Amino acid sequence: MDPVMLVLRIFHVVGGTLWVGSAFLLVRYVGPTANTLGPIGAPFMIEMFKARRAARYVTSVALITVIAGWLMWFVDMGRYGGLEPWVTSPFGLALTIGGVLATIAAYFGITGVGNNVEKLVHTADEVRASGGPPTAEQGSRMQHLSEEIARHGKIDIALVLLAVVAMATARYW
Repeated sequence: MDPVMLVLRIFHVVGGTLWVGSAFLLVRYVGPTANTLGPIGAPFMIEMFKARRAARYVTSVALITVIAGWLMWFVDMGRYGGLEPWVTSPFGLALTIGGVLATIAAYFGITGVGNNVEKLVHTADEVRASGGPPTAEQGSRMQHLSEEIARHGKIDIALVLLAVVAMATARYW
């Protein structure tokens, strides 16, 4: 038994579980619900993303998952005798495809969802601090950010689910 690979696998599987579950819940339920609620959803979003740092949590587990996955990938590549034998084996190819998809999903999740959620919450916080309704510019910015979060969130979820399928079935390719 290789203790390093065991620890990496635990970080990868537990991190991936937390990442996929959190991302799915936020993109499919929390974001759309807060968006539907409009101004009354803002305090919830501010609490969740500013005070409780939900976007940073998802970013952290995504990065832990991807880094642990690539470290395992490199160890396995060495055991297969190099890059070419590894990526041309069905198992190695499946894990490579899954790793690339997960890396792209992490990028979309961090830049397209997480960063835009932070901007949206900051704008909602400004509106709340002013004590009045949002200005036309703030309303427009919030609408644009909400649309970007929804678009990038759907891409992120699709990519991460494809990555999970590739990795979960890698032994059967």
